[in-house]
Amino acid sequence: MAQTISPGAYVIRNLDSSAVLHADAYGSGTCLTISGRHEEHYREHQIWWIEADPGFEDFNNCDSKTTKGGSVYRIANIAKDISLDVECGRGDDGAPVIVYKSHGAPWQLWNFIRLPSYTEGEYYSIISVHSGLALDASQAQCCTRRLDANSEKQVWELQKPVVSVPAGWLRLQIAASGHLLSQTYPSLPPLAISVTIATSAPLTYRDSWATQWAFVQASAVKTYLIKNRLTGTYLRCQLSNLIHRGEKAGSVNAWEVYCYGMKSELWNLELDAESNWKIVHNSGFLLEEAVVPLLDGYEIVCTTKGLDKRKSWTFIPPNSAIERFAGLVRNSDPGLGS
Repeated sequence: MAQTISPGAYVIRNLDSSAVLHADAYGSGTCLTISGRHEEHYREHQIWWIEADPGFEDFNNCDSKTTKGGSVYRIANIAKDISLDVECGRGDDGAPVIVYKSHGAPWQLWNFIRLPSYTEGEYYSIISVHSGLALDASQAQCCTRRLDANSEKQVWELQKPVVSVPAGWLRLQIAASGHLLSQTYPSLPPLAISVTIATSAPLTYRDSWATQWAFVQASAVKTYLIKNRLTGTYLRCQLSNLIHRGEKAGSVNAWEVYCYGMKSELWNLELDAESNWKIVHNSGFLLEEAVVPLLDGYEIVCTTKGLDKRKSWTFIPPNSAIERFAGLVRNSDPGLGS
């Protein structure tokens, strides 16, 4: 039977081996294998973003229109914008599965067919839209093969990742004001905007991507880059020579990372006494919302190291109770843009 998968971050575990899908290296054209589960260490290798493909909306709303028996999904790696891909669009039995630059071709699209006979978890056959063949772990490298109802090497379980820092696309909300971190163009700095301005479009639609961010694991231990979904750029703090409260003031922009993991891009994450997040630049300054509003929102700055409610953040995962509540607030928030 066809199944609706909620958009989100997942670890994909094979029933036969209990190993999980793992991208061997960190780039386009990489082999897809299975490996022992360790998503905290292999965050960008074992955690996958799964969501319905908006270009196939008609298929998703009416299963009878598809010959593959289910809704159409992408299985992607957020950090490098790569997706599960049947190599060269092959349709033969045993065709290798790799990760490749996301482009939306049918051989990067998949159906999830729920297997009701497995009752102790969410188990699926994962079927290539292009060929109708099933994702299979019977070889060292994953491949697609004819569907075999008796093969547990073709049975996959979706599990939520267990990590210290939330994975996947998130909305970053300032705890004090409820404003969301947003960026609309690579050349413009990010702003904190009212939820009345934030789009109500579905999570998978580009209209909502300006307020979606991901924490990408950097080479240094427990440091992250912060990536915007719409622009594909990363938060960067530029420290000036101006003195603010006895310390150097910093402005925040979102720039393309030309040297992956460069020091000026790195952020640490900590929890405060109220279990809200602090986003700390490698200089020690905290990411915060400025007091004075601009035309379209509030400036985002890194000016001090002291604690303040404007420096506390909530990370809102997709389809969470917090996000549903934020949807109700859109109609009543008296903040900027109302």
